[in-house]
Amino acid sequence: MNKNLMVGAGFVVALAGGIWGGKYWAQQQARTVAPAAVPAAQPYGKAEPAKARPTPTVLAVPQGGFDPNVVKTAVFNAQTVTLDTPTPGKLAYNVQQAKLASARVAGRVERILVYEGAKVTAGQPLAELYSPEYIAAQNEFLLSHNAFHTLSSSDLKELLDDARLTMQSSENKLRVLGATAADIARIRERGAISETLTIRAPITGTIVKRDMDQGSYLNVGDSLMSIIDTRVIWFTGNLYESDIRGVRLGQPIEVETPAYPGRRYAGRVSFIAPNVDADTHTLQVRCDVPNPDGMLKPEMYATARIVTGNAQALVVPQSAIVKDEGKLVLMTMPDEKHVERLLVQGTPRSDGSFAVTGGVPFGAPLRVVTQGGMLLNEMLLKQES
Repeated sequence: MNKNLMVGAGFVVALAGGIWGGKYWAQQQARTVAPAAVPAAQPYGKAEPAKARPTPTVLAVPQGGFDPNVVKTAVFNAQTVTLDTPTPGKLAYNVQQAKLASARVAGRVERILVYEGAKVTAGQPLAELYSPEYIAAQNEFLLSHNAFHTLSSSDLKELLDDARLTMQSSENKLRVLGATAADIARIRERGAISETLTIRAPITGTIVKRDMDQGSYLNVGDSLMSIIDTRVIWFTGNLYESDIRGVRLGQPIEVETPAYPGRRYAGRVSFIAPNVDADTHTLQVRCDVPNPDGMLKPEMYATARIVTGNAQALVVPQSAIVKDEGKLVLMTMPDEKHVERLLVQGTPRSDGSFAVTGGVPFGAPLRVVTQGGMLLNEMLLKQES
């Protein structure tokens, strides 16, 4: 038993010694062998931003030139043109030319003679009104008229003067109630009253609204119909802030509508709003547009070209202008072997052409690509890609 314990203890001591010896040998080897160089950690570097390459501006004309059916050119000279600002908007009634046909006396509408949309002239009958007050006024007028004529052959001057004043007063009362001079003369000649009062148009225009039906009762001042003179109509539009400085009261304009392509109506700026709209940042303008033939209708969409001045410009076809990422490009040929790309400024004109007001030389005639400019612009942009 003791012998076995001694053998086991010896085995443990030998095992521990082996382990310690292995560690000592490994440490000695590490000291004798030079450590390998470990590369230092390198931080990630930022990539340099790519520099935008300049857009090429000159394209060489290939041997034999371009296909004349694809690319066409023409020579243009600078000229003085009228500058205008296209302003989209709508047409509206000129409410300054509106009148109400209203009742001057209370009564019942017996008959309506015209309805919405009808064109009427000043003094034209619109409706007939039954009014007890008007009937009483007619009777008063007839009594005073008969009394005056009865006393006119007598020598009672004071009574005659009173009768004359009474007759004039009753006649004026009929006028106040809405009777015309012709109505009063008719009552005098017939010696009998009229059962109804005729309500007449106060102006020449178009009936745009009717407020009463037959059988309705009108009080004094109630509106029977609304009449507007459409011989002058309004155009209302909105200007961007960049265009405000060139607009003033009285400026001439030309109005075009999709309903009548190619036809232009002349007018003038009559109102400029005192403030810019907070939501759209546009300024409202209103223009008076003569409409003698009545062709322009309210609520029509229209475009007004407000004349802002004159300038030197190169007037080219609209097809010559190439739009590239919001820029206006004009392809020109300074000589027979090259095409040059020019960034220009300008404005479209009412005849379908385009007035180039900046970005081109105005001193000499200039050859412009009028067809195929988009293709040449693409070729120019791809030649260095």
